[in-house]
Amino acid sequence: MSALDDLRARLDASRATLLEAVRGLTERDFSADLGAGETVVDALAALARAEREAVHTARAAAGAPPRPLPAGKAVAGRPLPPQVVHDLAGARYETELLLDWLAEAAAAPSEAVRSALDGIEAGETAAAARIAGRERPGA
Repeated sequence: MSALDDLRARLDASRATLLEAVRGLTERDFSADLGAGETVVDALAALARAEREAVHTARAAAGAPPRPLPAGKAVAGRPLPPQVVHDLAGARYETELLLDWLAEAAAAPSEAVRSALDGIEAGETAAAARIAGRERPGA
């Protein structure tokens, strides 16, 4: 398995873990506090922003052509779950475009690129654990 295949597989696994953690959540669950005043939907919105920023940095480190970040905040104001899920999908699309560019360029990911993508994986895995482990009313 190539380094790119490994990165892609790990990112797929962390996204699957995150999606499993939010599967079946209600509107009330998305508003649940994860601590320090952060809700589930806030944590997901932060993941999308962090992924976009990490990919932007990784593209520069790899010498890939730049892609614009969304104008302003990706999800402004108090985000709603559908907006956040859409933003997460858009952020992952940017990650996939970077991985595709690296594959087409036959470029092994540099330490900076691996570090940025490892950070995405770690953030998703940690958020999934926080979401799955949150206190549930009446539980």
